[in-house]
Amino acid sequence: MVEQSQRDFRKRDILYVVPLWLLHLILPNPVPHRKKEFQKRDLFYLTLILILPLIWSNGHIHHLMVLSGVNAILALGLSLFLGYAGQISLGHAAFFGIGAYTTAILTTRYEIPPFLAFWASGLVSSIFAYLVGKPLLKLKGYFLALATLGFGEMFLVFVKESYDLTGGVIGIFNIPWFSIAGFVFDTYLKQYYLIWGVLIGLLLFSKNLVRSKVGRALLAISASEEGAASVGVDVTKMKVGIFVIGACFAGFAGNLYACVMSTANYETFSLNLSTLIVLMVILGGMGNLYGPIAGAIFITWIMDALGRYMEYSLPIFGVILILLLIFFPEGFGARLGMRFVYLISYFPKKKRRDEGKIK
Repeated sequence: MVEQSQRDFRKRDILYVVPLWLLHLILPNPVPHRKKEFQKRDLFYLTLILILPLIWSNGHIHHLMVLSGVNAILALGLSLFLGYAGQISLGHAAFFGIGAYTTAILTTRYEIPPFLAFWASGLVSSIFAYLVGKPLLKLKGYFLALATLGFGEMFLVFVKESYDLTGGVIGIFNIPWFSIAGFVFDTYLKQYYLIWGVLIGLLLFSKNLVRSKVGRALLAISASEEGAASVGVDVTKMKVGIFVIGACFAGFAGNLYACVMSTANYETFSLNLSTLIVLMVILGGMGNLYGPIAGAIFITWIMDALGRYMEYSLPIFGVILILLLIFFPEGFGARLGMRFVYLISYFPKKKRRDEGKIK
């Protein structure tokens, strides 16, 4: 009887511990970072995310917001590898494609719900990232960039030639909308809140990650791999781990993109996309988490705005990028973030100063 009750108690422990552990990964630590991180700036950003789609009822703007959220997830995942670990990857679009094709195959051929395919996409992308990253991440610098570029090109060749699995150059169509417990995200407004909700969860997870020992180890690797190894950091393990996490983010984004667009086609996951993701991180600002999100929003909207100019779009885009890199070498996201924090803290301080003078 006692043994039976102990077994039941252990089962209850597992049921309690697993959800609490997942919440521990996602939710920010409220004690040491409450005053610095989770006050006015975060509250403003959260409010802005909630009310922006309600201000503009235009369907095209809602669609751009959805695509901005997908690109922001991609940029956030790459920023952990590029901005914090200091490594270069030009094959991030391949993991985005792996996530999209995983969702397309599971939902259209095996009728697996998109919600389950969401987790499967992240898992499959992570597995491929581990298998690829284990040998490739022994390389450094430009050699690593070329190796990841080669992986991205191999993925495109595989997709185009595997007609029975991926549909070849035609792709896979009629992917169902994302749904949870019967609630279908079949409008741009619903998809906006879904994708930005996922982005907020991944952002909170990333915040906790970079504040932990893992984040400090990544910064040490970025500064000097030899120096990090000399103080006991397993450099290869850390690089592979953060590479896998970034790929998992890309897999999640691939699932959401496939469900939004209802299709998966190889042309989307080319080298051009990998290059754009790197630009999102660099322009937004490496070494912080908000910058790549700002960079993703900017790149998405500027690409759409320049689309109407057709043959002049690429030269104009190039000039804009050059100017941004000249005037914001550390990324405009970090600079604008500092200005914003100053502005939102100025008026309350001024009011307190005025009250003190009156007294």
